[in-house]
Amino acid sequence: MMKLRLKSSLALLMLTIAVLPATIVGGLLLKQQSDVEANYRIDMLARLSNTIEQEFDYRFSLLSTSLDVLSRDRLFVQAIDNFFLAGHVNASLGSLVKNTPLVQAAYLIDDQWSEIESYNGIHGLSSFIKLKDVLLHRISKNKAKGRQWVFYYNGENLMPLKYNPSRRGIVIGVPIFQSMTNGLKRVPLGYLIVVVPIENIIKVLQPYLKNGERVVFQNNEMNDIVISSSKVDLHVPTISKVIKIKLDNKYISKPIEYTMKVYMDKYLGVNPYIKSLKYITFFGVMIVLLAFFSAGLTYRWIARPLGGLMETVRAYSRGEYQRSGRELRFAEFFMVDRLIRNMAKTIQAQVADLAVTNSELNTAYLEKEKANLQLVNFNDELERKVAEKTLALSNSLFREEHRRSMLQSLLSFSHDLQTGDIIETVMTQVVALYPTAGWAMKTYADNKNQWACENIDKARLEENEIRPEEHYSDYYCLPDGNEYLHCFKVKNSQNEIVGIIVMQYAKLKRDDFEVISLFIRQLSAELEGRLLNSELARIAITDSLTGIANRKAFDHDLEEHIQLFNRYPKRHFGLFMLDVNGLKRANDNYGHHMGDALLIKTSQLLVETCRITDKVYRLGGDEFAIILEAGDQESCAVLWHRLEKVREKINYACLPNGEQVEVHFAVGYASTDQNPADQVCLIADKAMYKDKRRFYEKTGLKR
Repeated sequence: MMKLRLKSSLALLMLTIAVLPATIVGGLLLKQQSDVEANYRIDMLARLSNTIEQEFDYRFSLLSTSLDVLSRDRLFVQAIDNFFLAGHVNASLGSLVKNTPLVQAAYLIDDQWSEIESYNGIHGLSSFIKLKDVLLHRISKNKAKGRQWVFYYNGENLMPLKYNPSRRGIVIGVPIFQSMTNGLKRVPLGYLIVVVPIENIIKVLQPYLKNGERVVFQNNEMNDIVISSSKVDLHVPTISKVIKIKLDNKYISKPIEYTMKVYMDKYLGVNPYIKSLKYITFFGVMIVLLAFFSAGLTYRWIARPLGGLMETVRAYSRGEYQRSGRELRFAEFFMVDRLIRNMAKTIQAQVADLAVTNSELNTAYLEKEKANLQLVNFNDELERKVAEKTLALSNSLFREEHRRSMLQSLLSFSHDLQTGDIIETVMTQVVALYPTAGWAMKTYADNKNQWACENIDKARLEENEIRPEEHYSDYYCLPDGNEYLHCFKVKNSQNEIVGIIVMQYAKLKRDDFEVISLFIRQLSAELEGRLLNSELARIAITDSLTGIANRKAFDHDLEEHIQLFNRYPKRHFGLFMLDVNGLKRANDNYGHHMGDALLIKTSQLLVETCRITDKVYRLGGDEFAIILEAGDQESCAVLWHRLEKVREKINYACLPNGEQVEVHFAVGYASTDQNPADQVCLIADKAMYKDKRRFYEKTGLKR
């Protein structure tokens, strides 16, 4: 009985040992779950912070790229000096504002800080005076490679109140240059100013926030910017993360640094799992006490019968199979003994058979290993040959892919040549084809004889004396240190040299030479086509006899001036109508050669009398016209007095045989300063005919 009691005590001890570790392990698991929950909340905060940071940086990088592309638009650059392109500027600024969510207003101003065009802006903006000081100071002090200057504004009235009620935000200024070609003076023609209000920054970042989340941007130059998806309760506990961010990319000259604080109402307070652990510990203690209580009952109702059963098993183990008063019989032990003996004999026989089998298997294994070694050597040789063939095929595919990409690039190059500046388009294309090579180009069509260079020193070209006319072939090569200067002539259909392209590179392969030769042929055809189109366009609007603009050019220019006046009523223009007196008499008395000489002399006198900005037209027969830009009534009167002096001075149209006739013409004019734009032509024509009648009445001549 003492043994049974000892065993019962041991059973209780084992139960206790089993329950306590289970309780401790359960508590540790709950603690681990709590830590996982805390880490998950912190990770959510980190992901939100990274998302806001990346989105803000991406939006500004996209805006900087759009501004860089727009500032290089040739029509956009020309619009600073040519108000005929104002419509293009307005459309470009509108497209920028609509396609860039951060921007709300955009301005184009000239180098005197006068507004040329704006979108969502305020005309005649006086706040540009403050922005001018800030922007010019940054341009003069900063020598970085970027061309965009970013700074805050606080309180300036840069756009209508409905777009920017806070009067706070960011201004980005981009200087606009005449050309990016090397050798030209980098003086800005004007500036592109875009305004990013605080409201747009909030509108872009707000969709990434949920209830209970907010972001605060802090900078010393302006008040905090708070962004949230709903009303924020500042009394709710939160977790937060602080990030130092620098707004920077390759276009921005001087980056802006700011601090971003991200708040989330996922408060890490008292861990609920710790409280659960207390309950589990309490229940564990209760289970142990219950186990001790159950032990007494187990000893009384279960341990005694088990003790009797144990004594019977021990008697059977000693061979005492017959015990009086016992109902259990274990004759099965004898059957198990005989079974074990039979199994021993079988195992011995099987061991002997295994020894013979193992010897045979060893021999077969050695033969198999020898065959495997031969197979491995064969596989190695096969893999080596496959690797060589694969490398050769990969190199061939790479060359074909490179060739295909170059041909595709040349196709797009042909389209770009038809719309853009030839030199800039060519230099962009060749650098894209061979970015590691040096390039230079010169054309003879414009008589400038200037080199445009990329990744090559102009002094090298002068040292090597690139003279294409001294070489017979269309391609020749000059040594230049460890590399070569590959010279390609650009010729027209008459085999005349119209330009030359120089490539500083190693020896060219056949594929490279074919691609560059195709590129040169495209360029030659485009240069000749442009010259031909330019000449045809000039002939279409030029009078063949006098060499001045014809009736077609007059109709086009007059319509543009009328449209421009309707858009900008303060930009007046004037119109003069003239008619040569005595043309029919000169034709009748001396022949049509004298009439032609009279018309030519009259056109020369009119061109010499007018300003450079004025334009003279021959409308047909003996009729001429003059359009004055900025031609108010006072300017028209000045030109009329100059024409009167020409008429007072006697001028003659002469033939080679000495015959001559006096030049005289009738004049009438009108200005939009005092007349409707669509009526100036009729009014000037009536005034001219009135002047013509006075001439014939005064002289008594017949028409």
